[in-house]
Amino acid sequence: MPLGVGENAPPLGGEGDYRVLVFYKVSCPTCQLTLPFVERMYRSYGERVTFLGIVQDPPREADAFAQKYGLTFRQLIDDPSYEMSLAYDVRTVPTIYLVDPSGKILFMEEGFVKSSMEELNEKVAGIAGAQINPLFEDVSVPAFKAG
Repeated sequence: MPLGVGENAPPLGGEGDYRVLVFYKVSCPTCQLTLPFVERMYRSYGERVTFLGIVQDPPREADAFAQKYGLTFRQLIDDPSYEMSLAYDVRTVPTIYLVDPSGKILFMEEGFVKSSMEELNEKVAGIAGAQINPLFEDVSVPAFKAG
């Protein structure tokens, strides 16, 4: 079972900061839906919150995906060992975590759940001390898409 809210997160980088961690695979259609919205959050709040993509693919594929979907936040390669994914017991992608500076998990979601993405957006905006920028006002997205 993946790590949940209230548990302590293994170190991955950015300790001492609030961190949004996104575990994903480039071939995953749900990841292709989700990651552009994570990028929107990063562009809105990334100066105050660390965003890390944990990619379960080789660097060349990860770079092509980042370019195609306009991802500008830092990407960590978790292929071929999946050491980071195993440390978090990730069982599906995408899996998104919000971790506080002490390492406590504040939010976790598997797959794409529109209401959960809105909740994460609000939490990250609050942490950043920023106005909430809507994620979905200019696009139509499903309420749910399994990973």
